[in-house]
Amino acid sequence: MANYADYLLMWLGRQGVSRIFGNPGTTELPLIEALARQSKIEYVLGIHETAVCAMADGLARLTRTIQVVSLHAAPGLANAEAMIYNAAFSHSPLLLLIGQQDTRLRYERPFLGADLKDMIKPLVVDVWDITEPDHLLRSLRQAWARLQVEPSGPVALILPMNILSEPVAIHDDPLWQAPVLPLRTGSPPSQEIIEEFLSLLVSPWPKALVVGDRAVQNPEVLADLARIAHYGHCDVFSEPFATQLTFLPWADPCYQGRLPRAEAELSQCLSPYRHIIGLGTEMFRVFTRGKEHLPWWDQAIITQVDSDVRYFHYAPGTTSVLTSLDAFISAVRKHLPDNLTHEAPAVSGGLERPQNGNGERNDEREQFWSTLASWISPDMIVVDESISAQNALLRHLQRREPKTYYAQAGGSLGWGIGAAVGMCFDQEKPVIAIVGDGSALFGLYALWTAAQYQLPVRILIYDNHGYQILKDQLPDNPRAHSLLDIRGPTIHWQPLLTGLSCSVFESELPGNPWEFAQIWQQFISQTGPSVWVVHEKI
Repeated sequence: MANYADYLLMWLGRQGVSRIFGNPGTTELPLIEALARQSKIEYVLGIHETAVCAMADGLARLTRTIQVVSLHAAPGLANAEAMIYNAAFSHSPLLLLIGQQDTRLRYERPFLGADLKDMIKPLVVDVWDITEPDHLLRSLRQAWARLQVEPSGPVALILPMNILSEPVAIHDDPLWQAPVLPLRTGSPPSQEIIEEFLSLLVSPWPKALVVGDRAVQNPEVLADLARIAHYGHCDVFSEPFATQLTFLPWADPCYQGRLPRAEAELSQCLSPYRHIIGLGTEMFRVFTRGKEHLPWWDQAIITQVDSDVRYFHYAPGTTSVLTSLDAFISAVRKHLPDNLTHEAPAVSGGLERPQNGNGERNDEREQFWSTLASWISPDMIVVDESISAQNALLRHLQRREPKTYYAQAGGSLGWGIGAAVGMCFDQEKPVIAIVGDGSALFGLYALWTAAQYQLPVRILIYDNHGYQILKDQLPDNPRAHSLLDIRGPTIHWQPLLTGLSCSVFESELPGNPWEFAQIWQQFISQTGPSVWVVHEKI
């Protein structure tokens, strides 16, 4: 006689699941006992929900495979929600198994009890609240099918502990045995749509091509995207909160960098263009809202192509095409001539290359990022939560290998270290996370798991002693800056990180290049997790 927790694991194993990331509590004890009764699925223990969600998110983004996370009732879900928020924006296929109190206590305000569906619903693609044993299998199959549809995202199953403990006779129910076949979605764009798009590309008006993360997920279409951009003489921009690098190198005359994150600057940047083309992008997603109307909306013709209607923006003069992005890009490419020449961009200098917050570059800082970028091997996976240092890093980090750069998506701090740890499972490429001091303090929990598995993850903490990205938005306010400092008391990184069984290295800017090179070699050559803390001088 087995119980529903056993059947849950049996079914997940048949779908190819090899591990569950989790931070357990009392409501997960039936699942823990079932895990102990089998050997096919590994339980990766984390000491905080932030860590386990970030790990699963990182591995899901790297492999584009479904990852499973076990969370504990209301407090555990609340701890995890910041990372689930990030996973929603990166469309990571996560199956969240959320423990719930015994259903027989539902009306008695049970300890750790809450309406979990209301808590999680705004952050997930869908959620199933299991209230009867018979609901489990059908809901699980629906959740698994939804996870296979792109763009994907987290889905949740709420699992009361008494239902998981419910005995069930082993039988040959076809629903338990049958696999969930991938859902075939998206029809190719029509010939009429392709011809209209081609006529747009050859028009003489200045054109901006804004390419989002969803358009560059498949490495096989990157060359096609480049040919489309060159054929149309487009200025190419990455979306404001791009989490992957563009398909064009910085040296390409068509590439103009990442769009600004403030509305006024975004308006100024796009105003010279008569045509604006968006592929899989949220080009209007910004940090701050300006007081004035965006004037270019009334003057530009906007064409947006995406595989999900949720990301369309219905500005005046907008044409929206709902189709598979890969199919659309490939179909357009097939209609282009084979011998294309490199043409000058439509609007020369459409966007100034990224600067730090006040528009000036710190020479010592710039030299550090330039040197660091030269040390990072082309195949090394870079997980970027450097926040205020990101522009400096991207100025120098040249990536040619696909799927070797990932930035944080939603804005919830604490993702970078956990994501890098997660990416160390099931792949052989070296992984480095570059995080700020504030970000690091949110995500240190993941290093315990890295030490447990002796994962060769590398963490570089750039310590500028405060929330610099916020200071950059308050350029002339010393009093406000002091409220954003992380100085007194000083954080002693060495004992903190050594206590998590990491090899620790520290240095200061400005530093001797030879000394930095020595530290780098030691930093990357450790067998387990290692951390390099670089202090910016005050």
